[in-house]
Amino acid sequence: MNSILLTGLLHLLLATAPFQDEAPGPADAVPAPSNIRGAQFPRIHPDLRVTFRIRAPEARQVVFGFFDDQRYPAEKDDEGVWTATTGPQVPGFHYYRVFIDGAEVNDPSSETYFGTGKMTSGIEIPEDGADFYLPKDVPHGEVRERWYFSETTQQWRRIFVYTPPGYDEGGQRYPVLYLQHGAGEDERGWPNQGRVGFIMDNLIAEGKARPMLVVMEQGYARRAGDAEPARPPGGRPDFTRMFSAFEGVMVEDLIPMVDATYRTIPDREHRAMAGLSMGGMQTFQITLKHLDLFSSIGGFSGAGGGFGGVAFDPETAHGGVMADADAFNEKVDVLWLGIGTEEPERMYQSVKNYHEALEKAGIEHVYYESPGTSHEWQTWRRSLHEFAPLLFGGAPEAGREAASPDDREAAGPAGRPGAPRRRGQGPPIVLNPDDVPAFPDPPAGFDEPRDGIPRGTLEMISYESESVGTTRRMNVYTPPGYSEEREYPVLYLLHGIGGDETEWQRFARPDVLLDNLIAEGAAEPMIVVMPNGRAQQNDRAEGNVFAGAPAFAAFEEDLLNDVIPAIESRYSVKADREHRALAGLSMGGGQALNFGLAHLDTFAWVGAFSAAPNTKPAAELVPDPDRAREQLKLLWIACGAKDNLLRISQGVHAHLKENDVPHVWHVDGNGHDPTEWKNNLYLFVQRLFR
Repeated sequence: MNSILLTGLLHLLLATAPFQDEAPGPADAVPAPSNIRGAQFPRIHPDLRVTFRIRAPEARQVVFGFFDDQRYPAEKDDEGVWTATTGPQVPGFHYYRVFIDGAEVNDPSSETYFGTGKMTSGIEIPEDGADFYLPKDVPHGEVRERWYFSETTQQWRRIFVYTPPGYDEGGQRYPVLYLQHGAGEDERGWPNQGRVGFIMDNLIAEGKARPMLVVMEQGYARRAGDAEPARPPGGRPDFTRMFSAFEGVMVEDLIPMVDATYRTIPDREHRAMAGLSMGGMQTFQITLKHLDLFSSIGGFSGAGGGFGGVAFDPETAHGGVMADADAFNEKVDVLWLGIGTEEPERMYQSVKNYHEALEKAGIEHVYYESPGTSHEWQTWRRSLHEFAPLLFGGAPEAGREAASPDDREAAGPAGRPGAPRRRGQGPPIVLNPDDVPAFPDPPAGFDEPRDGIPRGTLEMISYESESVGTTRRMNVYTPPGYSEEREYPVLYLLHGIGGDETEWQRFARPDVLLDNLIAEGAAEPMIVVMPNGRAQQNDRAEGNVFAGAPAFAAFEEDLLNDVIPAIESRYSVKADREHRALAGLSMGGGQALNFGLAHLDTFAWVGAFSAAPNTKPAAELVPDPDRAREQLKLLWIACGAKDNLLRISQGVHAHLKENDVPHVWHVDGNGHDPTEWKNNLYLFVQRLFR
């Protein structure tokens, strides 16, 4: 390279390098982590004072200022360098600016962030002992940028999407949190200032939050053809029109695009929305009008009451959606409010008053105060850190699969301070003295295929259902050596609310499990029938699967009048009650108790694993204890000690115990998960037909 050109480039680099590189600061202070690479200032002292420095030889006055009106005039040295040291600052992220002879500029030594309506200098002041928002040696997800076209605004819009660790490695589907920024910020706020990626990575790695997608949009919108948002005196935009347009973007454009583009679980139970400040108000406006789309709601320094100081009345607010507290509590899984203790008085009181009004009205919710923080990112980071673990049933147990509708309803942070009651969750888990395992856990490898043993056959068959009025399917296992010359007992095995005729095979591989047990002589050769317990024309687990709950009750007729006759006409079976068993998991467990105990002339063996809220009251299940004692060969009630549906099985067990009805009561250490169900199937089938 030409030596003159090289020399010129070096001079240019030196001339444009931050002054801080040339002058190390005081030894008791360290460069802020938000400085550009190599910059020595701003510097943070042990007592959290901050020293700012900038070169401006021709300036007559320099002032450094935060956006809470703190101002620090700087002093100039002989080299034209201006320096100012602040008082102690609150840990967290803060926007700041430099005034040079009255002109507001950014600090060239600090990273800039979109906040306060423009690109602005920012400083990160570490919080001693807090690392929940910092990178750690854990699996990391990704924050991805995506553009899409909005029909509402007739413009291209940008979003950022956090995908959890392992997203690209399989076909798993995920719940979604839509997370909004505040006024003066945009979709970059949560990824940059909010550290959303690190917060979620750390929560997921610690087992505190369920893997989920987090979608971050800009909260500003204008419908195509509208004039620019009107600005009343004072320069504030017309929030009513802007919020309405953004609602259209969310409901009509964004959610459909996300569900079509990413592997989501596209129903309300797996969709949440939260936001800070303005984004919190937008969240409440949108979600409370569209509870068909969202099951969880979060407001961080912003909620449905706004900041106007108007008294909030749940009877009339939000179109009266909260007027019936019981109905609202049943429908909403998580309602969450957060505020910093040092926020401006009108903001603090507005959110606190909203909380107190909800409490008085009997609306279940979580209220959180971030100690010592104001209307700033540390409040909102802490809020996300507290909010995310409550979503979508809470964190999975170690080794569990991602949320499915079967386990989502029950899983959750039982007993977590301030946690709301989820549908079907009830109060925190309380174990009784006899809530203990009746049998040891199965041995390792019990559900793994073994070499050198005979294998049965698994086939999907169709049958005509007169009760449903359509052709339906069921999965059927026939044991090794199945022969028409021999008659076999039959186990009818029912799935959960989010499953179908394939769910048991996905969760437990009953064919492998039975092959192994039969080879050991530990189980009788039997036929296992896995039908679809959703008795309706479209029996697929699509959309809001909970809306199909009535079809599970209707399955009683299909089971008795269509499924059993179809099996007994096609296979060589022992067609009597002593050789018929009925069992199921979760929703199917409730069906097994409801149908099996109501038809003791049809079933002598009944098993319920993690029975769901569809289970009838215990006294209704067993109205005649004498008959139950006489006719039941085996009644198996099982649930995990970490399952928030345990109370349902406890109630059945207590009634049976009080009325001296023999039964197995098995409470192991699992949650509402596939491990619980395959373990119980292993234990249950060994005791059938003997």
